[in-house]
Amino acid sequence: MKYKHIVIVGASLITTLCLLSGLMYYLNQDKCPIGTFLCLNSTMCMPQRSWCNGVPDCPHSDDESTENCFDMHGNWDWFMKERDWGNSENCDTFDAPAECIYHACRATCTNYTDVPKNLSPNVTAIFLTDNSLTHLSRNALSSYPEIRLLYLDNNDIIKLEKGIFHHQSKLFWLILTNNSISEILPGHLTGLNKLETLLLDQNKIVTADFSDLEDSTAAYLIRNLSKNMLTTSALKLPRLPVLTEIILDGNHFESITEDLFAGCPALKSLNLAYNRIVTIPSNVFKPVNNLSKLSVEDINMDNMDKNAFDAFPRLDFVYFKKFHYCMTYAPKVQKCRPTSDGVSSMSHLLDKPLLRTAVWSISCVTCLGNSLVLWGRFTAKDENRVLSIIIRNLAVSDMLMGIYLFIIAIEDARFRDNYKEEANTWMSSWPCTLLGALAMTSSEVSVLILSFMSVERFILIAAPLKCHRAMTSQAASSSMIVIWIVGLIIALVPVIHWRSSTRFYGVNGMCFPLHIDDPYLIGWEYSAFIFLGLNLIGLMIIGYVYVAMFASIWRTRRATPLSVGDSEFALRFFLIVLTDAACWAPIIALKILAMMKYPVPPDLHAWVVIFILPVNSAVNPLLYTFTTPKFRERLNEGWLGKVRSYVSREHSRQDSQASASTNKTVITDRNMIQPTWNECDDDRRRTPPLLDLNDENTRSERRD
Repeated sequence: MKYKHIVIVGASLITTLCLLSGLMYYLNQDKCPIGTFLCLNSTMCMPQRSWCNGVPDCPHSDDESTENCFDMHGNWDWFMKERDWGNSENCDTFDAPAECIYHACRATCTNYTDVPKNLSPNVTAIFLTDNSLTHLSRNALSSYPEIRLLYLDNNDIIKLEKGIFHHQSKLFWLILTNNSISEILPGHLTGLNKLETLLLDQNKIVTADFSDLEDSTAAYLIRNLSKNMLTTSALKLPRLPVLTEIILDGNHFESITEDLFAGCPALKSLNLAYNRIVTIPSNVFKPVNNLSKLSVEDINMDNMDKNAFDAFPRLDFVYFKKFHYCMTYAPKVQKCRPTSDGVSSMSHLLDKPLLRTAVWSISCVTCLGNSLVLWGRFTAKDENRVLSIIIRNLAVSDMLMGIYLFIIAIEDARFRDNYKEEANTWMSSWPCTLLGALAMTSSEVSVLILSFMSVERFILIAAPLKCHRAMTSQAASSSMIVIWIVGLIIALVPVIHWRSSTRFYGVNGMCFPLHIDDPYLIGWEYSAFIFLGLNLIGLMIIGYVYVAMFASIWRTRRATPLSVGDSEFALRFFLIVLTDAACWAPIIALKILAMMKYPVPPDLHAWVVIFILPVNSAVNPLLYTFTTPKFRERLNEGWLGKVRSYVSREHSRQDSQASASTNKTVITDRNMIQPTWNECDDDRRRTPPLLDLNDENTRSERRD
């Protein structure tokens, strides 16, 4: 079959690329093996038996931390050994209620709608988790002055009565998680003189005034207010001189006032993540200059003062929404999350060795392959001029992608181990912007040329008898000029429109605006217009045209004067379009998923930018030039022919030398064995020669 070679080459190439990319992606995952778990801010994986065993094994001892080892809904033996609960022998022996389990001054009760009344007055812990409490009366806890720990989580408590904790002067752990409490007012927390930890997360709190706790000496007092409905004006924090941690994530904060944390000078950990905060004043954190851990995940900070975090000389941990915030706002912070955007890390522009190797390899292959295409097309004398013009321009466009990758590889080597200090400067620089425009021009011109090429082939092949005039070389050149102008306009419009901010191209260290990791970043509308508009329409045109073209070929291949060359080119170009679709279809799909707020793994974004997108430019030369018989013949006659000619001459010279040596040896041997004429020779010379049967005289004599 005349297409067999092309089909085999194309199918093998696509299969190999898919398998290779899948294998590289799988091997590049940074997950701990099954049965081990990742330590905080480290690449160390510790086995399950090492967690909460009393011996710190992780670099930051997080395998023995309260957060990881204490289960408030399960076994709390680990927490017990860390606290002084008094002498359980002082508890009175009494008959516990039927729905309560009483052990060592600790009572666990179920199926209650109110606090039980008949427990021991010396009880030190009451667990009322997952009951049906809706209201706590003023005297509900007055009979239990020795309580140190009170669990009221997972109930339906709507309101707290003022003075309810008036007799709980020894209570240090109060859990009110997952209720329906709507407000905390002065008087609700009166009497909690030794309260250390207060958990009010997952309620419906719209107003919270903690004036009752003013001047408390508890370090973790108001520990958790997450997942409520608090706003800045509805939260009042009094003077809490030793408060070290407060969690406010998942509320309705739209702004942070400058005096919100003024009474918390000892604050070390602050969580403001997943709020609706639009801007953060630069001096809002000045009162909390001892802060060592800050979480502002899922908060856009593009308009924030770049020097706002200079007020934190002791800041060790920062959790941002985007990786480039680490480079922009916290380049001096040792531990900043996220540590990567799937492409870069705090140390390297290209974080993973496989990505570095892929960039160098693909850039070299792309540049070399397209250089060979240009050489072949410019030196050919009998080529179709229109086709050559189109393919030359496509090769130039693909080569720009190779140049883009080559520059990225050079910049990665330049920033190696020092990217943290240079990242913000690089991503906001004009070289990064122009480099991104170069890559955008390459990708868009390629799509436009392939779309134009498919339509031109359809007109030529599918409708050869409908009086369509063949395109002239001048028309082809003019079309290519228009395509290049359109591609440049597409790439340069965002540069001009967002000239005050280069973030359209500087969204990451690769300077390519896919907007997958953050689909609604600056210029997201334009990015969607390009990738979900132009490129998607281009792929649809290509797909429709080729389905129609091959349907026409199938119907009329015996009746239409269709040249074999056109048919072979159509099949070969189908493979080109297939690889182009294989590159752009995943990008379009990921773009749609990202805009639907479906979580896209950062590593997947890296493989799209570095491996999938540029590989199309590297593969095209093999499909549309290297597989053509004429190119192979010219290559055989050219460089390969010269190589074979040189090898042949070398073999001939060696054979000649060997033959000469053999002849010389034979002559020498003959001279050595030839004797003087002996008797046998004399007899032989006297014997008449044999008759020649082909001689006329001989034949006549035989007739006679």
